[in-house]
Amino acid sequence: MSNKRPDGRRTVEVELTSVLSSVVRRSVAALAAVAALLAASVVTAGPARALTPLPGGKANWVVSVGHMDLATKNNFRNWVRLGYYAFKDDGTVTTNYWTWNQRDQPRRVDAMTANCGGAVPTCAVRTVDGFAGDPTGGYRGTFAHAADGRLAVTWTHDAAGTALGRPVTENWNLTTGLAGGRVAKIASPTFHGPVTDYVTVPEPGAFSAYANFGVGYGSNAPLDRTSRASMSQLVQDPRYNAEPYRGDFVVAKKQKVTNASIVAREKTGGDWTFGAAADPWRLCDGSPCMGWLQQNTSCQGVDKDRVRYIGEIGGGRRNTEEYWCQDLAQQQPCYLYNSHPRPMLQVIDDAGEFQGWVGVEAFAHVATSTGLPDGKWIDDYWGIFDMVSNDLQPRLPS
Repeated sequence: MSNKRPDGRRTVEVELTSVLSSVVRRSVAALAAVAALLAASVVTAGPARALTPLPGGKANWVVSVGHMDLATKNNFRNWVRLGYYAFKDDGTVTTNYWTWNQRDQPRRVDAMTANCGGAVPTCAVRTVDGFAGDPTGGYRGTFAHAADGRLAVTWTHDAAGTALGRPVTENWNLTTGLAGGRVAKIASPTFHGPVTDYVTVPEPGAFSAYANFGVGYGSNAPLDRTSRASMSQLVQDPRYNAEPYRGDFVVAKKQKVTNASIVAREKTGGDWTFGAAADPWRLCDGSPCMGWLQQNTSCQGVDKDRVRYIGEIGGGRRNTEEYWCQDLAQQQPCYLYNSHPRPMLQVIDDAGEFQGWVGVEAFAHVATSTGLPDGKWIDDYWGIFDMVSNDLQPRLPS
């Protein structure tokens, strides 16, 4: 029987069916090839990578660490380090930092001029040599959350990627949920405690094999200069100017009565505020700094007043503090010798609000005749500290 109708429709239908069948066969083959390729890719890539939770959910940290011990144990080889830690959810961490060693006897250098007016002396605000420049070192490494809740940070390479001869680990106590969840904290196990002239120095490895004290605060605010609070904000902004910033200071120094080398714990900050109505800090004219003449302090001598300055320096979160007892100036407007220089980094929370500082002190004693280090190691001060808002629940030493 013929498949052809007079109008040719049957022939067209047969031909169309043949064409469609061919297209379907080619499509099925193509899909099968794609599926095979995808399957091969999955096998090659392996299982999906598990993410490592950020410490307290925070990526960007300001941290100070150091090694302070009795002179009988380290012969005045104390050191301090201040810098940034940046964590990633792939389990890696990097740091870049400024570091100072007591044996190098770093000098105080002028950072800016504090022309604040009033009773505040117009003097140079000084910092520790090197802090105005680029970071002086860095590490790369990994981090993990231990079963006991501590955070283990292991440095394996230097900043250039060269493997260290021996990896070093820091075992931090981690505190989360500060400032309504906007800040987290890390501290070495014995950083906090009572005010005392006799802090027990932990054995090597209790915190780290190379450092024995540390403290840091983290958030997800950027670490660049855009996040830094200005001096005018600290003095004038009601979010900050009525807040007492306080904390702990662990320091290697001389015991005043016995003249022995000790590791002590002191208070930082106090009940004073930047914007106190009766006695506020004063903004500098022409420099990003502020100054204050703090009256009736613990300074020795006839004049009990203490001169204090804080200023912005360099980029990132950097500030610098300097203070000295006015009596030491001996009727001169400025004291040029053994002031207390303190490099600091601001703590900024997830909302971009200022919450205080972590910092270090690198005080090398100098001769008043030359202004140069005189090798009186016992008169140096080397330590690390935090000075933070009540929102960060500072463990105020009693």
